[in-house]
Amino acid sequence: MEKEIDQQNPLLAAQSVMTDMLYVIHQICEKHDIKYWLTDGSLLGSIRHKGFIPWDDDADIGMMREDYNKFLRIIQEELPSPYKVQSKVNQTHGLHNWLKIMYMEDFEWVDWWGNWTKGLSIDVFPFDFVPEKYENKKSLKEKLINRVATIRYPLSGNPLKTTIQRTINKVKIHNIYSKYNKQTNIVTYGIELPYYGWAYFHVDEIFPLKKGQFGKHEFYIPNNYERYLEKLYGNYMELPKPEDRVSHMANLKFSRPQPPDNKPQK
Repeated sequence: MEKEIDQQNPLLAAQSVMTDMLYVIHQICEKHDIKYWLTDGSLLGSIRHKGFIPWDDDADIGMMREDYNKFLRIIQEELPSPYKVQSKVNQTHGLHNWLKIMYMEDFEWVDWWGNWTKGLSIDVFPFDFVPEKYENKKSLKEKLINRVATIRYPLSGNPLKTTIQRTINKVKIHNIYSKYNKQTNIVTYGIELPYYGWAYFHVDEIFPLKKGQFGKHEFYIPNNYERYLEKLYGNYMELPKPEDRVSHMANLKFSRPQPPDNKPQK
């Protein structure tokens, strides 16, 4: 029997909301034949904890560039209320260069700069092919494109700088790069991400995808998740020291006395 979520615990309630969000994304991807997988802390949570890492407060999925672009094209129409795609209005701590699925109700927390903000999010990361000769290192071309492609424009600040950054963002240099990027056996995080080159994966370490438990659901995970997680975290089954078990969202609390039923509308 599924245990009841403690509605007096904002972190558990937030994890419950994000699990529902993941399930909605899973259903949309299944409907449109889009391949995704849990990555980063969400993959680690699936393998080590069969759900969220107990102190984790966001979720991460990955897609190859072709599927990611397809997902971008359909998600606005497919995403049910109350979930939203990140925008200038629906965002937590600034716009990002990757897709975020947002839940903007019920929760508030303190960001890295000490400001109170609202919302929960699912990160959707694109992955790009990498020339095999550059596995585990970046070429000069990659470094330059990555530096330009990772520029984000602020919501306020120097008007000239903002205009330049917005122009670069609109050009979407990452799409130009990926269009001419040849398919290889090596992939890493998308060229527009600050995590580009953080870890390199062989295609057969990811595909064919399999399913892994995540709370009350099963979501897709890399085929060789052991090797995948070792590249990210080393000895991934070893718990960090208590003082290192830190959440991203400081002072997370309910913005209303108790969150309503967060099941998506049908």
